[in-house]
Amino acid sequence: MNNSPQTRDITCPETDQTVIDRWLHGLSEDTQRLYKRCVNEFLEWVKKPLCEVTLTDLQGWQETLSDFAPHTQRLKMTGVKSLLSFGHQIGVLQKNVSFGLRQPKIKDTLNERILSEEEVAAMIETQTNKRNQAILLLLYTAGLRVNELCLLRWKDLSARVPGGQLTIFGKSGKTRIVVLPEPVWQHLCKLRNNALPSDPVFMSREKDSLGTTLDQSQVNRIVAKAASEAGINKKVSPHWLRHAHAIHSLSRGAPLHLVQNTIGHSSIVTTSRYLHAHIDDSSALYLNIRTQTTEQSTQQSTDGDQHKPQEQKQPPIKVQKKTSVVKCPNCKSIELQQSGFQVLADGLNHQRFRCQNCDYVFTPPLEAG
Repeated sequence: MNNSPQTRDITCPETDQTVIDRWLHGLSEDTQRLYKRCVNEFLEWVKKPLCEVTLTDLQGWQETLSDFAPHTQRLKMTGVKSLLSFGHQIGVLQKNVSFGLRQPKIKDTLNERILSEEEVAAMIETQTNKRNQAILLLLYTAGLRVNELCLLRWKDLSARVPGGQLTIFGKSGKTRIVVLPEPVWQHLCKLRNNALPSDPVFMSREKDSLGTTLDQSQVNRIVAKAASEAGINKKVSPHWLRHAHAIHSLSRGAPLHLVQNTIGHSSIVTTSRYLHAHIDDSSALYLNIRTQTTEQSTQQSTDGDQHKPQEQKQPPIKVQKKTSVVKCPNCKSIELQQSGFQVLADGLNHQRFRCQNCDYVFTPPLEAG
């Protein structure tokens, strides 16, 4: 006779809403809102409880999404897959029928959302409203997500020498510290006036449940308007400035792991996407293409330039074999090759280098010469 205590049957049926509530528990409000919409759309279409859903049902619903962009399709399917996986993990669903579902491939469009340093500078400088200017400065210099910016309180800011720092409670409940340059810190301090430590850094005219926190939609409008006033004919969002932070800091020699920690990526693989989003070289430039068509095109270009002022030719590329100043930030090698110039936000040409050891291209900090 078995006298051991009887264990509870964790596979006992529960209502779908109970499972959904347990699945959403602890997620951010934005994630909950997104997942609820995806799951509700699926349940309204499939018209059966979760325990009866099959892989065929998932594939059938996926086919109905064919008119949506691949990114939207993947987003909708991800929410349903996550719920079914969770239900199986806690024992409510006997099988994870979403395991065999193939997601659509998504083109990496990061390179389509890149702002130059000149464009970022123009967005910031055209702002006459000090609060809006500070919003742009923080989104860019700290690489913040828009919700992280909206949730900032004065108690999250602290002074240091020089400048200051932010304590960010970010995605997935992770806390990180972001150091701010002195000019950005001073700009923020001028906004505080008599605000209490618990007050939001960026105020709104309309109160919400937290007090007077600026709404994310308002930040979207501020950024879009700043881009328009700067003459940027793109649909710029706050996340573009986060992209710009990563790409510009990497191109100027910031270590990959430091960028990862600053902007709060959980995986360095995610941060490494920025290394490939804006490249300066291609093997195509090393090919010797000499055909009748290309020679005619070259001749036509030369003929058309006869009446234009001659541009000054770049000096031949030289290899710096020995230097005690400039080193590759990636591998610390001093075997560097000059790789042209880059115009930065100060309007000056800054020398770029390519590392002969690891092929890393970078622009040294100004003090490095």
